[in-house]
Amino acid sequence: MSILKEIYNKLERSRSRTVKPRNHGKNLVGLHQLGTDIGYRYHNQIRRYIKLAGDNCDSFLYLSTKVTVFEPLGTLNSVYFDDARKHIFTLRSRGTMGVNVKSVVNDLVLNFRIDDQGEVLSIKFSENNKILGIQRTHRSVDFLNFQANCPGGLQYSQECKNKSALLLGFVWCSNYEVLFVTNEQLELYQALPEKNTLRLNSCLPLNTCWFLWNPETHICITSDPEKKLHMFQLKTPGTITKGPKFLSPTSVGANGDTTSIEQKHCFLTLLYDDLYFCTIRYVKLYNEQNLTRTISFYTLKIEDPIALAHLVLLDYQGPVSFSVLDNLFMVHYQSRKVTSVFDIAVNGTVHNVIHHTPILRDISIAPFNLFSKIIPSLSANLDAQIPIDLYSANWVIHLCGVVIDNSLGCSWLLCVNNMVFPKIVANHNLVVDFLLHRSSGKSVLLEYCSKLVVDGIEEVTANVNKPVNYKFDGYGLNQRLDQFAFVFKRICEVSYCGTNVTSKLLADSDRKAPSASAPSCHCSTVKTISKGLHAGSLTFYIISQSEIYSHLFLKNQDVERLEVRKLFRSILIEYIRIFSEHDICVDHCFYEMLVNLTVRMGDYTQLSFYIQSRLLADSKATVIPYLIKMRTLSYWLFLVCCNLFVNRKLILAIYYFF
Repeated sequence: MSILKEIYNKLERSRSRTVKPRNHGKNLVGLHQLGTDIGYRYHNQIRRYIKLAGDNCDSFLYLSTKVTVFEPLGTLNSVYFDDARKHIFTLRSRGTMGVNVKSVVNDLVLNFRIDDQGEVLSIKFSENNKILGIQRTHRSVDFLNFQANCPGGLQYSQECKNKSALLLGFVWCSNYEVLFVTNEQLELYQALPEKNTLRLNSCLPLNTCWFLWNPETHICITSDPEKKLHMFQLKTPGTITKGPKFLSPTSVGANGDTTSIEQKHCFLTLLYDDLYFCTIRYVKLYNEQNLTRTISFYTLKIEDPIALAHLVLLDYQGPVSFSVLDNLFMVHYQSRKVTSVFDIAVNGTVHNVIHHTPILRDISIAPFNLFSKIIPSLSANLDAQIPIDLYSANWVIHLCGVVIDNSLGCSWLLCVNNMVFPKIVANHNLVVDFLLHRSSGKSVLLEYCSKLVVDGIEEVTANVNKPVNYKFDGYGLNQRLDQFAFVFKRICEVSYCGTNVTSKLLADSDRKAPSASAPSCHCSTVKTISKGLHAGSLTFYIISQSEIYSHLFLKNQDVERLEVRKLFRSILIEYIRIFSEHDICVDHCFYEMLVNLTVRMGDYTQLSFYIQSRLLADSKATVIPYLIKMRTLSYWLFLVCCNLFVNRKLILAIYYFF
């Protein structure tokens, strides 16, 4: 007791000293100002984004402001599109009057001429734009070398190896490797531009009716006359790697019989780094009598068997086109002029395979006005803005998100505005999962969480006229806390693929003593890898604890109402609890804010409970220095603290701190 009495005397002497106002709560004021500045800069970025988006800010799907203009399709003009390189080729009089090449993703523009040697079936550049391949017949491909974006040298040709073979098509596998797909075999050639010739590197006999190619993964799917699908990979130079083969899916007809799928109903797509073979077919779902039009997604892995993983349920009949944007699968019904959006990672009903319904149904592309000076034929007034016909019959919507209007001679990129999603979707959990899977969803998710805080504050402050004893608790508070708990839980669950090992390594690195140059509020970084219902759906961006701290807690700390402080304290406790449960180290700035709020509320009994229950990690380093800086402790508060710190060494530490 003599030690306690001596400590109390030191406390009383410290209270009698004159404390300069500028030192009182200096660190907390600094943190608040930091959060205000960060929030101000963040809102300015949002304003600039909305200003740039213009009329598209209220639409989820819109056309890019960049318009690629080319000569429209006509009697003398032919238009071709290369999905792999995203090049638009316009040939006038089969190229004798000129060939124009434009990229829809960059500023590449090429103009040259080629000889008229027949109708062009396919035309495409190699990956480095050094060699142009032109298929005019079903027997051979012509090649033309390019230097400095200009054709140089003579044209040379390569025929199929077998005289009786028919060339179904060709694809570039690399800068100088090209694959010929014939009805009899696969032929892999090495282009030798310095010799104006090609060399056969590999040949694989295989009867083929049609084929599909994915340039990102270098995967080729072929269909044989026996309705079997074969998978090949061409990543290794000079080598055709065999993958698994599987029976072609079938579709159920109106009378119950099965029909084989056709090439026009099949495509390859890459979602969340997984390649899928997709086909449109009719199936009978569980407990349903009528046939349902679906898109079946089969996972393609070179070392694993092919398996049906997802079924996308279509709402309407009629012609459809598809596109993939930011791992979102979109179905465009051009006759109805609407689009349905699917995300195979965030929702679905499991019946052996995962059935998906749209997360956005019947949305439309934002209206788009085209300046007549871009297309003079639209109007005599060159300053006029002419609205284009969305989902026009002249539109060709490609899987890569490129929209081509052959009649106008224009091309756009489809774009998504993730900022609109929280405004048009009321499901809180869906909004969070959706934004976690978007490459540009980080800023939108942080702004969405900040809005949740603002909504909670408005709910508190809206009850000014309520009785004095009104408390923001019960259903209202629990609902708010459940929303924040889900956000924190999802961030923790997906961090480092949910592995505790990496989280512990991260926690250990955060527990290291910061250097002298490090900021006082050191916040760690959490790498968030979004995972959906299947393990392969991976995408990631970085969310740091400092960003959570700034956007959720610091931006509204100027509200002095007791109920608001209680709300922030409850959210802080949820944050600390969930991160601790997932073995992720919570930064000390959150503990300091929790102590600050509790002391400002005068709830010292609750503070003692936090220490006793070990909610405050390393309470000696967190609580004691802060209480010392306050220098306004009453005698009874001191006794409470002393009753908590029953450890003699800890009491001595308090003594020496004072």
